[in-house]
Amino acid sequence: MWCKIAALTGPGGSETERVKILARIVFFGFALFAGLIFGSSSPALEVPPLKESLNDFAGMMPEASAHDLQERLRRFKTQSGRTIVVVTVRSLENDDLEEFGRRAFRKLPLSETDLRNSLLLLVALKERKVGLQVGPELRQLFPEPQASQKLQAHVGLYFDGLRRDLGIHAGVHYIFQAIQGEVRVDGTTEAETLEESSTKGGGAGAIFAIALGPCFAFWVGALWGIYATKFGFPRAMRLLMGALLGGGTAKIVAILMSLISSVGGALWYFILAVSIALGVLGSLTEFWMSGDWRGIPRVKDSVKRKPEDNMGI
Repeated sequence: MWCKIAALTGPGGSETERVKILARIVFFGFALFAGLIFGSSSPALEVPPLKESLNDFAGMMPEASAHDLQERLRRFKTQSGRTIVVVTVRSLENDDLEEFGRRAFRKLPLSETDLRNSLLLLVALKERKVGLQVGPELRQLFPEPQASQKLQAHVGLYFDGLRRDLGIHAGVHYIFQAIQGEVRVDGTTEAETLEESSTKGGGAGAIFAIALGPCFAFWVGALWGIYATKFGFPRAMRLLMGALLGGGTAKIVAILMSLISSVGGALWYFILAVSIALGVLGSLTEFWMSGDWRGIPRVKDSVKRKPEDNMGI
């Protein structure tokens, strides 16, 4: 490029070519300057001074809840010798969660010996993220990425609620349990499975399915029975459609209830059988309401009887 400029600026170079080359130099220089200014990474989020218990910079915890958590953290440190620090921020401001957590962990007002037995729980409110920084002595109890994932599940459960502080309490409680050996971060105990099932409403779907499926099947069958009788459908067609509508209604209810929790295979077949039977019964609405099942004729005698006819004697 510079050789070309020198050649063009000589006696044989045209003025037009010199202007083009200079314009290119100015353009590339401006592009390089803009890249340095706008393409550079944003400055890292500054870590404010931290306390060795609760640092609620995001304002997620009411005063009473914050006081209770601080007392729990202090009591746990006294009993176990392990320091748990909680830090909440409103936003990471495009900073990396892991990097900010490492800087915060290094700035904890603890000695090197205490840091080896310490753990920092970081919550970014705007990004809805939960991070974890662990000292060397506790690292084997909190393998990644399982530790961050489980804490994200515990804390994140309350992000959209009115009591976000309950999520932090839940996360801290899980950390306590992991340190005390009551739960394993890299596995799932029976108690955790039960708790997770309870949290998700385990069993509720099956209860609703067995309560609503047959009930809806009966009423759908009843509506079909009224319609079929009005338009003179044959009895066989009426019963068959009642069975199909009852089973279909049960299936729809089971699918909807499975969004809450799963419905077991054996239970589903029981619900299906009951729903089909009730669908058939419902389709006989006009039949049993008219009294045909007792032998009473549908069409009454149009001739009015007089008392003196002594009918029925």
